Amino acid sequence: MGAGVWPLLEDLEDPELRRLAQSLPATVLRSRAYSTTKKYLGAYQRWKTWAEARREVPAFPVKDIHLALYLQHLSESVQSRAAVEEAVHALSWLHEVAGLESVGTSPIVQATLAGLRRMLARPKSRKEPVTADMLKEMVEAAGPDPSLTDVRLLAMCLVAFAGFLRCDELIKLRCSDIVFNTESMVITIVGSKTDQYREGSSLIVARTGTVTCPVGMMERYFAMGGLECTAHEHVFRAISKTKLGEKLRKGGGLSYSRARELLLEKIKSMGMDPALFGMHSLRAGGATAAANAGVPDRLFKRHGRWKSESAKDGYVKDSVVSRLEVSKRLGL
Repeated sequence: MGAGVWPLLEDLEDPELRRLAQSLPATVLRSRAYSTTKKYLGAYQRWKTWAEARREVPAFPVKDIHLALYLQHLSESVQSRAAVEEAVHALSWLHEVAGLESVGTSPIVQATLAGLRRMLARPKSRKEPVTADMLKEMVEAAGPDPSLTDVRLLAMCLVAFAGFLRCDELIKLRCSDIVFNTESMVITIVGSKTDQYREGSSLIVARTGTVTCPVGMMERYFAMGGLECTAHEHVFRAISKTKLGEKLRKGGGLSYSRARELLLEKIKSMGMDPALFGMHSLRAGGATAAANAGVPDRLFKRHGRWKSESAKDGYVKDSVVSRLEVSKRLGL
């Protein structure tokens, strides 16, 4: 942060102002989620490397015509719409936190971005939703005496499906985020994609009493893994195989890639194409089942923590029966 308003802080003489000035950069960087800030700084470093290799291009502040040329470069080298958009968002944000006008609003940058969005557009390939029947097949395949490994995966799948959980929300769950009741399980979501200010939210998952009951399976996992609801440890962790059997390892939770790998391995073992599914298939599956069952829209959005209709609808795959209802009601 050596440009824009930041050099002004170097001339401060008052000790208290200097102390505050030392803390200000960290506060400003937290205006975005940690993952977003990390992504933006990475995008800036790539821009800076490109700019420094060209004598006529200053790295910062960024000139709009140079950014337009860089976007053209990205479109030809990376051929990724996401990379182009990330560059614009990252450099615009860095201008803003430096007290400068956002370079992303420049007419030439906006025109270049619009053109590249069209040129780099690709058909969206959505993953198939996991169904309740698939989950029942998973449970039945594990048998009457499943291993800790089996129960961990089943608990992950059933809870993600029933709670419309994003993968990030699922793997970040702590034992203390779970409360078991007679009729339900309350899950506290400490932070999620749409909870920018980490206010937190909670959702309630009903106890169904069936073989696919998410509450019963989670209780079984807690019991087999020796987990306590008062502990701050991650719920879903790696498993070690010992002479005495399987046990949960201490430390961090499962990574996204490992959770995805476990799910796709199971789907493949069921004779299905794993390429058609992903971790989002669990959230999409629960949302699809709820929508096709006629769950009221207000409850639907609250349960899934969606902020907009378009975001919610993007997860739902309507049944053929419900889609046929449209033309059936046209009076033809």
